[in-house]
Amino acid sequence: MSVVEGQKVSLKNNLFYLVLFAAYIPLLFLGITDLDEGAFSSTSLQMLREKQFLIPYLGDELRLEKPILTYIFQSISIYAFGVSEFSLRFPSMIATFIWGFVFSKFIFGFKNDFKIISVLSIFLLLPGIFLMSSVATADAFLNLFLTLAMINIYRFCENENKEELIRCSVWIGLGFLTKGLTIIAICGAVFFIFSIITKKFNRFLGAIFSIKPWLIFSAITFPWLSYVYLKIGLGPLNYMFLGQSFGRYTTAFENHDGMFYYYFLVLPFVTLTFFPDFIRSLFKINLKDNLEKFLFTWLIFVFIFFSFSTTKLPHYLIYGLPPVVFFLQKIFLVDRERAPTILESIYQLFIWLILLSIPYALNLFMPRDNFDISFSSFEVIFDENLYLLIVSLIILFLVILIILRIGVNSFKKISASLFLLIFSVKILPLIVDLQQKDLRELGKKYANTKEKILAYKINKPSFSFYANVNYYRGLDPNAIILTRIDKVKFLESEFETLDKQGNYLLIKIADE
Repeated sequence: MSVVEGQKVSLKNNLFYLVLFAAYIPLLFLGITDLDEGAFSSTSLQMLREKQFLIPYLGDELRLEKPILTYIFQSISIYAFGVSEFSLRFPSMIATFIWGFVFSKFIFGFKNDFKIISVLSIFLLLPGIFLMSSVATADAFLNLFLTLAMINIYRFCENENKEELIRCSVWIGLGFLTKGLTIIAICGAVFFIFSIITKKFNRFLGAIFSIKPWLIFSAITFPWLSYVYLKIGLGPLNYMFLGQSFGRYTTAFENHDGMFYYYFLVLPFVTLTFFPDFIRSLFKINLKDNLEKFLFTWLIFVFIFFSFSTTKLPHYLIYGLPPVVFFLQKIFLVDRERAPTILESIYQLFIWLILLSIPYALNLFMPRDNFDISFSSFEVIFDENLYLLIVSLIILFLVILIILRIGVNSFKKISASLFLLIFSVKILPLIVDLQQKDLRELGKKYANTKEKILAYKINKPSFSFYANVNYYRGLDPNAIILTRIDKVKFLESEFETLDKQGNYLLIKIADE
């Protein structure tokens, strides 16, 4: 490669990384959404307000759907940066970048042609990881600890170094304090299956019966478990670790159910811009290579395990996405010397046509009787002409790249990074604002009020975060009531409207 060609490649890569970086920044400032983000956010803020960091409460109710670690991370961030969406989303994004880096570095240690920056770029370009990167919940942290534990499991299977088990027990302990038994179920099952198919079952048994890793795991988890047990008893702990973990597998929580093929439908979306490449990669897996065998076991177990879970949520599939990154990188190495084919070009342009249609589809197909959505603000939020112009110019730019026969890998990465940029700058804010703008504005109006606010027949803890007050639910004539216009018909007393924003009301029950 000549000096001029090298400079062109360097410039092209710098522009690509700049666009990718720019796509992630807006995620830090998205509004907080309900239900999980609102609950995590309000609980973390309440812990900081009350200077109580070991038992999570949402108002006066225990918030033990998840263990304590994520709340602590978020409380520290709020303390450092102030009360804002940035403070809540920043810890998850840091966890995601570390997650991507450690996995990329791990792969590079076994495959020298898998450059860290190249693997990391594919990792960050996957829509599933992109969406998970800033969510103010436990999932980014769990994925980080899960991947670190998997790395140590694989290394132990290869070299039988007990130090790998020690490190693995640390990550599993932290993962346990993040999301309970999930990390044990996934890591344990993958370790067991891999040890069977590689005829290394003795190593699995050696790990299971090794005392030191269990002692370290206990040292990390037991102090908090003991404190909670002494303060609130065994029942809430049973709910957290048995009801929330095994209960989700046998019962559909919050109506999040689906057929066994649910994740066949989710997979194209979480890998969207690279989905055909992922399908191609499945036919090129080398099961004689132990690393590929391990990664394939990891991916397939996650896919099958959660396919048979009664509760189904898209982000469960993210637990198996790191292996997808590896298999995609293999395909990218095979394709690096050629231009895009006609089918590849059509597929990328088709994705952009879908992106172009999203705001119009939202406006057209969302049910008008959904009181969670503020249709009155749609025109204010969405500038139709500007959006049409920007996306059309990007489509034109991609067509020019196709005509110039740019390298296929560069073409896909440029398309993917621009896709994420438009998604984070235009589509996600639109979706969030349609659901949350009224609540957010109402909460900010009543920030730090001294009066108690109760949510009546709605569950919107994000309001509590924006108002910087504890989140309570119920009905009390002495409190301000947060409700929705379709819920006031259930009130048996007269009321005074204090404020109204879209479909949401702040009212006061009239004295009888």
